[in-house]
Amino acid sequence: MTEDGLVTVAAVLRPHGLKGALKVEMASDNPDRFRQGSRLLVVQKGGTRAAEVERFVDQGRYGIVKLAGVDSPEQAQALRGAELSVAAGELAPLPENSYYTFQILGMEVRSRSGEVLGKVEEIEAMPAGDVYRVSDGLGSFYLPAAGDIILEVDPARGVMVIEDREGLR
Repeated sequence: MTEDGLVTVAAVLRPHGLKGALKVEMASDNPDRFRQGSRLLVVQKGGTRAAEVERFVDQGRYGIVKLAGVDSPEQAQALRGAELSVAAGELAPLPENSYYTFQILGMEVRSRSGEVLGKVEEIEAMPAGDVYRVSDGLGSFYLPAAGDIILEVDPARGVMVIEDREGLR
């Protein structure tokens, strides 16, 4: 989440086709976020503006988005590098003990005794569940998101408390 309370849901990679569509890298696993008529915020160095989704084609990690008012390859090219975002208040509530990626990334990881072990630098999707890569600047270790190792997750404080078991790091 950015300082202004926005959450990036896709990053514009390049123009796609001749009618102003955009190839984007997805940062949201909610395809409804891009349904026709949805409003997104286009965030660029020059500012932020609202845009309406006209069409969306889901391609897994990537997608093709057509925004209203972007009707040529030149207009689409001007959006290269932009982020498509939503206000944090528009996010759907999650079930208990579930978190958005932006809430976990950068979170400080501590042992039960309070020792700072590092920060969550990356979330990797694995067949058995997500794994967090925790780094302290000198090295890294992997922490399974599922199971009983994670004792507490507090997004408001930006802290995760774990059971620091032998062999974990």
